Amino acid sequence: MRILLLALLLGPLLLPVAAPASVFDVYGFSPRGRAMGNAQAAVADDHTATFYNPAGLTRRKHLVVGAGLMLTEPRLRIDRDFQAPEQRRVPDKTPDGFTGIQLGAVFPLGGLIDNRVALGVSMYLPMLTLLRADAIDAQVPQYHRYQTLPDKFVVLASVAFEPFDWLSVGAGVQVLATLDGGVDIDLEFANRRVSQRTVAVDIAPTAAPVAGLLITPLKGLRIGLSYREALQLDYALPSRLNIDDLITLAIDIRGTVLYTPRFFNLGVAYQVEPANLLASAEITWAQWSQAPDPSPVFTLDVQGELPEGLGLGDRLDVGNGADVDLQFRDVPVVRVGLEQSPHPQWHLRAGYTWRPTPAPVPTQAFNHIDSDAHVFGVGASFTFQDPLEIRRNPVSVELVYQATVLEDLRVEKAAGAADPVGSYTAGGAIHSVGIGFRHAL
Repeated sequence: MRILLLALLLGPLLLPVAAPASVFDVYGFSPRGRAMGNAQAAVADDHTATFYNPAGLTRRKHLVVGAGLMLTEPRLRIDRDFQAPEQRRVPDKTPDGFTGIQLGAVFPLGGLIDNRVALGVSMYLPMLTLLRADAIDAQVPQYHRYQTLPDKFVVLASVAFEPFDWLSVGAGVQVLATLDGGVDIDLEFANRRVSQRTVAVDIAPTAAPVAGLLITPLKGLRIGLSYREALQLDYALPSRLNIDDLITLAIDIRGTVLYTPRFFNLGVAYQVEPANLLASAEITWAQWSQAPDPSPVFTLDVQGELPEGLGLGDRLDVGNGADVDLQFRDVPVVRVGLEQSPHPQWHLRAGYTWRPTPAPVPTQAFNHIDSDAHVFGVGASFTFQDPLEIRRNPVSVELVYQATVLEDLRVEKAAGAADPVGSYTAGGAIHSVGIGFRHAL
């Protein structure tokens, strides 16, 4: 029975909590994109087009490689009312800072194709771990949109075709790593030894398609349309503990550690030649209403001769119960960006994103916090000759500062002072800086 109690106590500590969007959806991909408010559906023309709009890959007629570094420091707060002393026993959880790198390349195909077909590949690698999910109880107040999403390894690959000078089409996939496995342990309780143990962990890819169109109806005017299918990153960790063939504890832990909804993007960009100014605007429809319950599923099935003989098998079983209806809603996201070139080798950028929350105010038992976000970005890029004189083509360096400001969210619990957490106010900002390099070979 001590093993049974240990399983019951430790089981919830093994449960990851879901993050509802990927790092690209929340922060953006490249320094250029983030500085321009991520209004890139009609602008992206390097490896970052694999995320923003695959059709943009054909705009580059030479092999281009790029790399970038992102450093982010969240400054989010949760101000609790603490109406009752027992409410202090439930802690708060705010996201930690993180660092990640992105790499990519565009490969135009020449010859008879005449560079009308291009391949692109890019990836994001967190610096500390490739796949992570925090074990946070859903009762704990937490910014689950920002909690663990940076710690995911992401790969994007796309191909684009330019049938006409004014039209390009592209398609590809976004791939993440998912975790599956299991644990089988046989115990000889009388001899106080483990007779057999097997641990299996599989990291398998899960993918979702991306597609896009890029249209140039007039000189200087570009229209971009892109689509990203929903992507759900699940995990499953079934375990079995067999004690002297008398008691078998079948523990099943599964759930979703990341969910990205279906996105439809419409972007417009216009180049104002006399002012050397590029203006872009974009609207995104995010279908959050299909988001699954982020609560992890934990079941304990007690089997074997002893519990069945005593008629206790079903009575000792433990489960989560029914899924929670998140009541998320579909929302629009608006982005605008500017890029001005005071010199052929200098570019100045600024942008803004309004990202409304799809989540209702958490007035009940769960405390997944989210609020409307205002994202501001500024940046610059500089182009210069290779100082090592290894390549004749110039190198571009891009810089960005991004601030995500969350509106204050006031949470009044329906149960009042009887709620184990109580009412609170949440808000704050997330500061991020980045540097990127781009080189045409």
